[in-house]
Amino acid sequence: MELRVEDHPDPHDVEFLETQIRRAASAATGLGDAVELAIFVREAGKVVAGISGWTWGDCCELQNLWVDPRLRGRWLGARLLAAAEAEASARGCTQTVHFTYGFQARALYERAGYELVGRVDDFPSGTDVLWYRKRLSPPGASAEPKGEST
Repeated sequence: MELRVEDHPDPHDVEFLETQIRRAASAATGLGDAVELAIFVREAGKVVAGISGWTWGDCCELQNLWVDPRLRGRWLGARLLAAAEAEASARGCTQTVHFTYGFQARALYERAGYELVGRVDDFPSGTDVLWYRKRLSPPGASAEPKGEST
């Protein structure tokens, strides 16, 4: 057996690792399989904004939220976040978490009711890693976003 460092791994190999971890976690917990969650905004077929993550059991992890810089300041990030939360709630999730960096849209998450539950300073140097959580309302309940910086 040989260990090889790969700077540009085949995406299928990375997906294989993720699939194996999810299968083991599903078997260990009995919660079933994770289900991908993604919402996109497209202009002329091109993605100009979106949010993605997954739901598993009663939890949701939102991994990516991006808005094209020319569209920021229009509440699009807050709308995407609210739509993802609504879908997660409809899937039976009672909480969602999101990992971000200190230089990103902290105000967006805090205005949307997220609580800072974890932090690693200087990761990487010059910024911090932040871990936010929000308890979700039961299906049918909604909350309007209060503001946005993304």
